[in-house]
Amino acid sequence: MKQKQGTALSVFLLILCVFFWLQSRVFSNEQVSKPFQYSGYSSPQWEGFTRTAAYVPMPDGVKIAVDAFLPSGFKGEGKAPTKFPVIMQYTPYHRSMFDPKGGQFLLSPVQKLYLSLGYAYVGVDMRGTGGSFGWKMIMDPIIREDGKRIIDWIASQPWSDGNVGMEGGSYVGWSQLACASQSPEALKCIVPNEAGFDGFMMFPGGIYSYAFLQYWSGMMYYINRNAVPTFWVPIAPVPPVIDEDGDGELVDEIPVDKNGQWSFSDDYAWPVDPDNPPEYSDGAARKDHFYFNAVMEHVAHPDGAPGTFDADSLVGKIMFWDAKFPRGGLIESDLNFSFLPDIMKSKIPVYNVGGWFDPFVRNTFELYSTMKGTNPSRIMIRPVYHQGISAPFAELLGIEDWNPADPFMYQQLATESLRWYDRWLKGIENGVDKEQPVLIYVMNGGGWRQEDDWPLQRQSLTKFYFDKGKKLIREDIRKVRKKGKDKYKADFSHNSGWGPDEDMNWLAKVNALSGKPAPASLVFYHNRQQMFIPAETPPMRTEKDKQCLTYTTAPLEEDTEVTGHPVLQVWVSSTADYGDFFFYLEDVDESGEAVLVTEYGHRAGFKKLVDNNEMIPNNPGIDILPDLPWHGFKKSDYTDRVFADKTIVKIVRDLYPTSWVFKKGHRIRVSIACADWPTFRLHPKLSPANNPDDKNNIIPKITVHRDKDHPSHIELPIISR
Repeated sequence: MKQKQGTALSVFLLILCVFFWLQSRVFSNEQVSKPFQYSGYSSPQWEGFTRTAAYVPMPDGVKIAVDAFLPSGFKGEGKAPTKFPVIMQYTPYHRSMFDPKGGQFLLSPVQKLYLSLGYAYVGVDMRGTGGSFGWKMIMDPIIREDGKRIIDWIASQPWSDGNVGMEGGSYVGWSQLACASQSPEALKCIVPNEAGFDGFMMFPGGIYSYAFLQYWSGMMYYINRNAVPTFWVPIAPVPPVIDEDGDGELVDEIPVDKNGQWSFSDDYAWPVDPDNPPEYSDGAARKDHFYFNAVMEHVAHPDGAPGTFDADSLVGKIMFWDAKFPRGGLIESDLNFSFLPDIMKSKIPVYNVGGWFDPFVRNTFELYSTMKGTNPSRIMIRPVYHQGISAPFAELLGIEDWNPADPFMYQQLATESLRWYDRWLKGIENGVDKEQPVLIYVMNGGGWRQEDDWPLQRQSLTKFYFDKGKKLIREDIRKVRKKGKDKYKADFSHNSGWGPDEDMNWLAKVNALSGKPAPASLVFYHNRQQMFIPAETPPMRTEKDKQCLTYTTAPLEEDTEVTGHPVLQVWVSSTADYGDFFFYLEDVDESGEAVLVTEYGHRAGFKKLVDNNEMIPNNPGIDILPDLPWHGFKKSDYTDRVFADKTIVKIVRDLYPTSWVFKKGHRIRVSIACADWPTFRLHPKLSPANNPDDKNNIIPKITVHRDKDHPSHIELPIISR
């Protein structure tokens, strides 16, 4: 428990740090507007806030919970404004922070900053979550329709000036794009951060992201019950919308958890039993039980299972991009690329934000590059994972402006967001829309840099070939060989994670509550796919490479920058008919220590290359950029028993984009594995039990071919320095 309290304290301190950091810049009189520096355009004129809450009804009768926080205590000159531009968050993770003991609303310092500058802040629970009624599938199309209606409602309120922007990351980044696709008149800009908008999001390379979906589904089991669990970090219940007993207190609107199992959802019958209704801490009776009924619709609605609270049960059954989900008849593209044309038609300004180690960074660049011609656009890529970066890794990268109290780099994000909101919601000509639109952090040397384009026009695409002696040879010194191959026996215990290990016994208990088996491993690891608290250690590969097949260059004669999308072409055969492959690009220092730069996995059965414009069903003529390898991932794109009859298969796989400087004297390495467990589910044809130790596993022995007819290599985008 002390560790969890320490985590909560750390989060509080970093938010406080961000607030004071922003104050020192935003509240200066000097007029400056450039990346991470913004002052003189806005000044704090409000000292406090008031809250109002409402249920907004949808056409199907579902009531959506909304909190609106409005500036109060005007201290500026002249008459106090009564209408405000609005920053909105549309979330499945609780619209507001609420102390379930004292009843206080806990706005973050950044939210308070927005309020002090004359913005209203609105939090909205998606249907089937928080305090809203109803149920939903994961990333359900109806969320888009609800979002537009909520924005229309906001624009109609007497406190709104009709200008709405949106914020948030991950699922809450996706929700911004979902709303933009509906072209609400009042939505003037969005800032999607690390948005989940990938072409085959939970099956990168065609392989199921097992650990994340297990973990996330377990977390959502509690969140959607408004429980107060003690795993990971405490997650408080969402505040009630209605004070049903009219006593001015909201805490007593949450039913009593009679059995002490973190949630009241298993204590009372639903629909409400008049002879045994929910009990409340003040002992007063309720007539409508708003809070209880809303939560129980998430949990027990006859149409709700498993979409609202168990994505693993829903998504884990999908093997192909065009396979229909068990409920609703949706396919993968219905969650994202099918409505990309509508986002482009909206012309809503978009500030795309990502992280070099985020699992969605590839599609962050796709969104920016594809939409920049129709929507005013910027992109910022930070050196972070989905949930920040650890101090040891930041030190290894030499991040000069990194603050240990701010592992998420919220300071930079908040400043850039404010510049974007001021420009599009208040009409302040601060120049953010006229700057070079690409803002990237060059890792391991160089730091922040602005660019005009992506990929960089000055890149030099340079091939490094696999060669004998496990060498990686640059194309200009390569000798073409008539014969050449390397053998490798798959090791299903290989995993790409690092410490500290995470105990998953809590997840086993959650799975039991929801009728699922325990996770395949009771230990999970930190890496790109495991999108929660960042690892405490850097992503070292030195020991892990001993489980892999590796190819390594000679020491570099000069610093070498790789910025862009590395692409592998590898010819392989196997003793098994099926196979998965995981490719890692690494930086090896003078002492032989290897650190991960970027990576990607790929299921060999998806060997065909398909026009990436097909990510949009019935594409109306949109060119998806950059032009990266795409394998369709439809059932018709899959080759069953791809390695049968000793077939040599060509795998073309781009890695996650990166910007990294390999120092003089260091070496570049490509490492190849056939498993990354338990992060990814083992190939079901090779390990049906998803257990690396199962005696019935089929362990492939693969051959990597590297000859004249099979020139296996990696192509790196080299940038002259």
